[in-house]
Amino acid sequence: MIYQDGPIGQKAAKERLKRKQGKDKVGETTVTNLLQQFRDTIVEIEDQKKQDRKIMLEQQAMMIQQSQEKQELDRIEKEEKIMKMNISNLDPISAVYFKNKKLEIIQKRGFNF
Repeated sequence: MIYQDGPIGQKAAKERLKRKQGKDKVGETTVTNLLQQFRDTIVEIEDQKKQDRKIMLEQQAMMIQQSQEKQELDRIEKEEKIMKMNISNLDPISAVYFKNKKLEIIQKRGFNF
């Protein structure tokens, strides 16, 4: 007679159980890996959003600065036009208006009379 560890078929049942548990572990590992990849992807997306927002804010700041510079240049051009204006040919009211404007421009530029 041959000695066995347990009843007939018990060894086969243990083997099936081991294989099944091994598959479950592989499945758990796969799920864990997928979850980690999903988390990593979410972090990457959030980082990209932050980077995109930073770039957008920098671009907006640059556009605002350019707009302000353009407004400043326009103001300077208008002032230069007024400063070059010959007021001797204007009617008295217009002549007084532009003379006062010239004085304002001169004072704004730091010249005092």
